[in-house]
Amino acid sequence: MSKITTHTVFVRPDDTAVITCCNCRLQKIIPVSSYKGRKAQVKIKCRCKNVFTVYFEFRKKFRKTTNLYGKFINHYRKKTGDIIVKNLSFEGLGFTTMDIDKFKNGDKIEVSFELDNQDRTTIKKEAIVRNIRKNNVGCEFVKSGQCAFESSLGFYLMS
Repeated sequence: MSKITTHTVFVRPDDTAVITCCNCRLQKIIPVSSYKGRKAQVKIKCRCKNVFTVYFEFRKKFRKTTNLYGKFINHYRKKTGDIIVKNLSFEGLGFTTMDIDKFKNGDKIEVSFELDNQDRTTIKKEAIVRNIRKNNVGCEFVKSGQCAFESSLGFYLMS
């Protein structure tokens, strides 16, 4: 029995998604607005008889899965600690930490971590804590004029 593979498909602004069969490369555009607001995994059967599962990603910005060691400084609570950056986008990051009690929604923190790219680029950025679940913290980057950060992150996210 073969294993059914799962692919992430990004939803376009018009609430459609382009599904591509990984076997024959046939593409089909389908409406996906009925899946909005829930974690939707849909089983697809292509006309070549290949069966696969797709997950519809409704996020506006691409989020890259990572596993990067870093540090945080919470200036509001005068606390520091270690983090593992689990995902990263142009808008923010998600990380895990054993120091979850050192965060509250709305805290302004500073994060620093090293990308696993060829240059081992160090990213140091201010962020605002937006959500906390178990040992996971979701943050939104504070907007600034750091062009070097933006281009390094852009190249990293697109690689």
